[in-house]
Amino acid sequence: MRISLIIPAFNEAKKIGFDLDAASRYLESRSFDSEVLVINDGSQDDTQRVAEEISKRLSTDKVKFKVLNYGCNRGKGYAIRFGVKQAKGDLIAFADSGLCVPFSFLNTAISQIEKGADFAVASRRLKETKIGREQPLYRKVGSKIFWFVVKGLMGVQVSDTQCGFKIYSKKAAQAIFERVKTDGFMFDIEALLIAKKLKLRHAEFAVEWSNDSDTRYHPVWGTIKNFRELSAIRFRSFYFHE
Repeated sequence: MRISLIIPAFNEAKKIGFDLDAASRYLESRSFDSEVLVINDGSQDDTQRVAEEISKRLSTDKVKFKVLNYGCNRGKGYAIRFGVKQAKGDLIAFADSGLCVPFSFLNTAISQIEKGADFAVASRRLKETKIGREQPLYRKVGSKIFWFVVKGLMGVQVSDTQCGFKIYSKKAAQAIFERVKTDGFMFDIEALLIAKKLKLRHAEFAVEWSNDSDTRYHPVWGTIKNFRELSAIRFRSFYFHE
């Protein structure tokens, strides 16, 4: 078995080194081979340089590190799709930069696939999940409103759509992400709707999660963009074809 771990990165020069060191420590201790794909989403800081230097230092025959670049900032959804196309693993996972969820929870994620799930998602809403550093109040309120909108209007039943820690079988990842059109943060919603249409099996698992205060999300313009993306996703869902 081989695992591909995708880390999308936009202006993450201050954090990407910690991400890669932590990924290396975890993956080197596992029995399987793996690759770590840093997708540099048009960063305007030193993300590319830092990621390439550290990847060169950490890469081994067992755990290979690669930094993939494209010209301009396209969005997290585009970065994940780009990474899935390049991934060579039997399982494909992705994790946000900032170590919100320790990489050790990939053990739990992998076990869900081994039990028969096509993909598995981390959830901050499960009672077993332990929250370290909380989100600020406005983000917590916004998240609850967002969840009710997504559940009511979009028909998504997963308890936490936006936690950036997920894993897929390669077959499921390819089937889902070749159909995803959303470039921004709402790609998760479209991916879950597509998975539902394809009748793929999913699992949720509890994690330890801490908020990353160094966010790229703007509370006003980000919300406007999110609802535009949700409208487009809902429209496309009416015309979905397998």
